[in-house]
Amino acid sequence: MLDRVKEEIKTVSERIRDAQDQIVGQADELLYQARHRAHLVKGEGAERLWHFENQALDWVEDVLDRTDVPGVDKVRDNVGKLVGQARDTVTACPVEDYEGLNARAAADAVRQLDHVGLLKIERIEKDGKGRKTVFEAIERRRQQLQKPPFRGAA
Repeated sequence: MLDRVKEEIKTVSERIRDAQDQIVGQADELLYQARHRAHLVKGEGAERLWHFENQALDWVEDVLDRTDVPGVDKVRDNVGKLVGQARDTVTACPVEDYEGLNARAAADAVRQLDHVGLLKIERIEKDGKGRKTVFEAIERRRQQLQKPPFRGAA
């Protein structure tokens, strides 16, 4: 009888350990998924903020260009300078000497950029050389940023 009780305790202990391991595995998976979702939201938020900053600067420039708004003449020069400085900051190229890079080197440089860096390079390419290789690299990098990171990187 004592042997049977010992065996039953051993069996129950093994089931408890198995259940505990399963719970820990599920918790790890949930944490991994939450980290990935937070990563995606962070990137999307940065993109939205960048677009909002550009839109706000466009609105200010539109107001400064209007002649029917009273008082604009008095602030046009000073505010125009501030808007220009802000625009330079918001659209600053994230890659050093980017304009001097050939298409392959530019595409390689894109591989290291975050969401906002990709937006900046995309705008530079649209306004400039419009290289297909770079646009394809931007799209590949965006897809890469959407994928879950390696488990070891968490």
